[in-house]
Amino acid sequence: MQSILKDLEMLGGVQHGCVIHQEVVKASTFPSILNENLTGVAKVMTQIFMGVEGIQRDHRELHIELEENLLIGYWLENGAVLALMADKNINLALIKTAVRSATAKLLDALSDSVSEPTPPPTVVELASPAEPPEAQADNAPMAVAEELPADVLNVHMEKLKLLLAEQIGPAARVVFGRAQNSWQAAGEPLTDLCGRLAEFIDNEDKRAEFIRRATTSLPKG
Repeated sequence: MQSILKDLEMLGGVQHGCVIHQEVVKASTFPSILNENLTGVAKVMTQIFMGVEGIQRDHRELHIELEENLLIGYWLENGAVLALMADKNINLALIKTAVRSATAKLLDALSDSVSEPTPPPTVVELASPAEPPEAQADNAPMAVAEELPADVLNVHMEKLKLLLAEQIGPAARVVFGRAQNSWQAAGEPLTDLCGRLAEFIDNEDKRAEFIRRATTSLPKG
């Protein structure tokens, strides 16, 4: 189910997604800190959809407007709901078409996992700033995250995100977060983050241009 949710996130404007079955979150790309909130949302959405069915109506889509985003719920069947966090100006017709094609796969995955408990989120321990890996200290030609003040690092993260968006568009926001998480967990130098991001660019010329501009924008160690 995670791969299906990630495919939906590749559509412009979709930020996170989760699958809820019988008021339990079965799969989610939302930050784990929101799990309790999602459980509450799951109950509300399920009750609304079941209430609609009770009065013999066929509404299968629910919109909850937040301050800056839109939470969209899609009623699949048998107590299953797909919830997507999206931009308010999202192309709803495109998203609905994508959800329709993903519904069968989601239901199949749910039926296969009914007897399997949802695994707990993996906790990744990052290296302590006071104890950087030896290989990193010896081999990194560029600055590593631990050596930079937080405000300076954030500036360079935003630069990289903008450079990636020039090449792959709105999907940059989603893939950047994934690459950044795996890069931080590995404790690599900033140049390696550029390489991870470049993997999402299919065109070889654009990939080379991105790496050139990205690496030259980074601070030296």
